[in-house]
Amino acid sequence: NTSASVQEAPKLSFSEDTLMEWPVDGNILMDYNMDQTVYFPTLDQYKLSPAIAVQAVEGAPVLASVPGTVYSIEENAQTGTTVTMEIGSGYQAIYGQLTDLTVQEGDTVKEGEVIGYIGQPTKYYSKEGSNLYFAMKKDGEPVDPIAYLPLEKIQIFDRLLFIETRTVDGISKFRKLFFT
Repeated sequence: NTSASVQEAPKLSFSEDTLMEWPVDGNILMDYNMDQTVYFPTLDQYKLSPAIAVQAVEGAPVLASVPGTVYSIEENAQTGTTVTMEIGSGYQAIYGQLTDLTVQEGDTVKEGEVIGYIGQPTKYYSKEGSNLYFAMKKDGEPVDPIAYLPLEKIQIFDRLLFIETRTVDGISKFRKLFFT
């Protein structure tokens, strides 16, 4: 008598206290803002920004920031190949500007797992260059992904160390230290 073992999908328990991992390493090219308009260089216009755009080299791996289930994969004129993941409690994580996906709709994904790679930017982001479009929604409404990401990023440029700290109100502050 042979019985197949069925592996249950892990329970997704995302909450407003969950801290995610950065899906790519890079500078924020465009910040989230649904209260005030943000300048989009390629479009040469100001508009609301329901996501962040994180600078990344073409071909760089994109990691799942948090465990989830792939809800949809779509081609979008603005965000290119876009993966939407259900991450629990009405939250979704949305990753755009991708290529060479390693996931399919319905897949269960672990935090830190490669879901695809940075693709060429769409015509809507040609001046910004290659980047990851990263958005979040709660019950279908945009929420700021920065609120769920680690607060400090360290960047090294030409022997200078910059430590970026994001304050509660979303303002970036930089401390510059010499690096030898």
